[in-house]
Amino acid sequence: MKKIPYGISDYEKLITNDYYYVDKTMYLEKLEDIGDTLIYLRPRRFGKTLFTSMMYYYYDINSIDKFDTLFKDTYVYNNPTKDKNNYYILKFDFSGMNSAETIEEIKEKFNMCVKQSIISFMKYYNLELNIDFNIDASDLLKSFLVNVELDNKIYIIIDEYDNFTNSILSSNTNIFKKILGTNGFVKDFYARIKEYRGTIIDRVFITGVCSISLDSMTSGFNVGINITNDYRFNAMTALTHDEVKTLIKDLDNKEEIFNEMLEYYDGYKFNRIGENVFNPTLTMYFVKNIIETGEKPEVMLDSNIISNYEQIRNIISLGNYKEIIDDIYDNGEVDSILTVNFDLNKQFKREDIVSLLYYFGYLTIKRTGYIGTVFTIPNNVIKEVFNNYFMEILEKEKVEINNNEANMGLIEMAETGRIDKITEVISSILKQDSFRDFINITENVIKQMYLTLLNRNNAFDMISEMEVKNGYVDIYFRNKNNLSIYNIMIELKYLKKTEESQYNQKYNEALEQINKYIEDDRINKINLKKYIVIFTGSDYKITEIE
Repeated sequence: MKKIPYGISDYEKLITNDYYYVDKTMYLEKLEDIGDTLIYLRPRRFGKTLFTSMMYYYYDINSIDKFDTLFKDTYVYNNPTKDKNNYYILKFDFSGMNSAETIEEIKEKFNMCVKQSIISFMKYYNLELNIDFNIDASDLLKSFLVNVELDNKIYIIIDEYDNFTNSILSSNTNIFKKILGTNGFVKDFYARIKEYRGTIIDRVFITGVCSISLDSMTSGFNVGINITNDYRFNAMTALTHDEVKTLIKDLDNKEEIFNEMLEYYDGYKFNRIGENVFNPTLTMYFVKNIIETGEKPEVMLDSNIISNYEQIRNIISLGNYKEIIDDIYDNGEVDSILTVNFDLNKQFKREDIVSLLYYFGYLTIKRTGYIGTVFTIPNNVIKEVFNNYFMEILEKEKVEINNNEANMGLIEMAETGRIDKITEVISSILKQDSFRDFINITENVIKQMYLTLLNRNNAFDMISEMEVKNGYVDIYFRNKNNLSIYNIMIELKYLKKTEESQYNQKYNEALEQINKYIEDDRINKINLKKYIVIFTGSDYKITEIE
């Protein structure tokens, strides 16, 4: 089996070193047909850089002799487009440009990034130009475009155009407005691209995460077509179910492996009619571990993603819409209009905050809603990020959490399969006034408490709303190593104190659900503990089902 390219974003390196490549070249003809200036947004670590690298080698006039080597096993090899190896490629990569403290520092870094890109272009194409490199980015770009003489036109590829502006947005909106608004140096740079589009610049392809920076800095750059939510490009940098199945077709237990990846890395959808797709980077991370060690990774999440709960906090704080989190924890989803054009001169509205969570990959499209679009958390990776955020805000609200008792509850689960201690910890939290002031208690909130308290453990994979043939298991704890022999299934119900008379009805519902769910082959029946937990207010009763 070929090597798995986790973390590799250079297309030539990937191909020449015999790494596995999921062919995405069929999208090139679609991109050429749809327009000359395209904008494509996806969350971080979603394959954008590798795709633009592939574009670079395909369109680069200097790479024509490499075409057979780099593209011989791809769709585009037998179906080349009219623009194959037809351009000089000017690539600006802002993915490595971190934010800075002051406007002057940000401007200096931006100017340096543009300068380095132009110098690299001149060296690669063996050009000598007498231009001043000590001027601002927009003037430098103009000077370059006025003085350069080329036989063919330029294709500009901009990767991660908003990498540095996104962090500024969540920490200092005033600086964000100044550098991207009217007379902002970034906006001037993009206006310069527009000025020369159609002359020496023939095509432009821009990738990024969120449209908010695009709206702010490119109001003068109004020639672009945003293909982000176009169903035809839903899987352009992601992995489809069939592509993942092909990737793992030679592995033992491939069905089990696929189902596990479904839980952690699938679930993304970027329009209302497309299919769910996998995060490509994390999928490769998982498969690489399976192939090299024979085991799935100890940590299912990339460390760069799991730490991003701070970004959720910053996004929510832009509008202080705490009820968005209430909706997510209470209903598992939120109905909102998707903001395409942001207005920084007005206060952030509820739909703006939901849309930001979507663009950054913390929510994804589920279906058409009564208001606009129903968004939901895509998978267990992002649920764990929300768990981190949930724990942080509990601490902020001064909710007392006995972590020692929670740890003892985990040990009890691992050693005996019982859930008494961890459930008692949850009950003690629900009794606190500070918790009830913070959020309305519902079944989903209690479920969130189990997941949050046990968030980082080495004994179980925790799966919320695990999909099985006959429905969704509330919580499934699957043993993942020899630290525990038990698998634990919990069917959870919640009643208000005024609804105590409904206890038997809720119990019978839960029993019926458990009996249906255990018919599914994805439930490991070996040492399986099955529980019905019914909370009435903050009180509870646990029933083990034999």
